[in-house]
Order: sequence, then C-alpha cells, then structure tokens
Amino acid sequence: MARIALKQRIREIWQKLSHLDARPDQIAAGFSIGIFASFLPLNPSPIIVATVVAWLLKRNVIAAVAGATTAILYTPLLPLIWLAEFRLGKLIVPVRHPLTLDHARLWDVLQKGWDVYAAMFVGSIIIATPVTLLTYWVVKRLAKRWARQKNEQHSD
Repeated sequence: MARIALKQRIREIWQKLSHLDARPDQIAAGFSIGIFASFLPLNPSPIIVATVVAWLLKRNVIAAVAGATTAILYTPLLPLIWLAEFRLGKLIVPVRHPLTLDHARLWDVLQKGWDVYAAMFVGSIIIATPVTLLTYWVVKRLAKRWARQKNEQHSD
C-alpha cells in the first residue's frame, strides 16, 4: 500500500516538473540543488536549504523543493548514508569520537561532538557532488524533452 502511494507521489512530482514554465537548465539546476541539500546532514531542513539556495542562485525554487522532497525515497537508507558520509569525512577531518550504524541519528551525532558532525558534513559533500551532477544531466535531458513536447503541442 505504501509502495503504491510512493509511486503515485513520484509521478505527481514528475508531472509538476514537466509542466513548469522554465528553461530546462533552470529546472535541472533547481532539482539538483534539492538533491544536494537532501544529502546534507541538516534534517529536517533540506527543503528550506534547497529553497533558499535556489532562490539566491535564481534557479527554479519549485524544482528545488521537488528535488529535496525526493529524499523520501532513500529515507530507509539514511543511517547507511550518514555512516558512509562519516567514514568518508573522517578521512579528511580529524575525529575523536566513533560513530556506529546504530547511532546514525542526527541528534545522536550532534551529541557525539562537532568533530563527528563536521566529518559527516564533509562526507556528504563528497557523496552528493557526483549524485547531483548526474541528476542535473538526467533532469536537463528530460526537461528538454518536455519543452519539445510543449512546443509540438502548441504548434498543432
């Protein structure tokens, strides 16, 4: 039942994106900003971060919110993602406190110390960057296709 609702929600997001009145690069950039924000250990505010960043960069805010909202797809994997972010980040940032999978909740991370959070933040940037670039490329291609379809419908 939840799986069906999730699929329907994803379809709704893509439908809204396909009807946005914006250039393909603005839609792709906005959506990618939302994806990037969703990887940062900032819960529950990736939507706020994505909105502000998209607005400041003059990218599509609705697409940014849609990108941040899709984070719900990998919510069950969040402890694993945060642990991976921590492990990558601690290769760069010195860390005095350990983090285990059972403690990969944001409040627990903050109680461990700022060194743990800093490592997670750096690791999140490392993980989010290639995912964001790939997302930008895919969404831009889709947005170009949507724009062509709109032009074809209007010329009929």
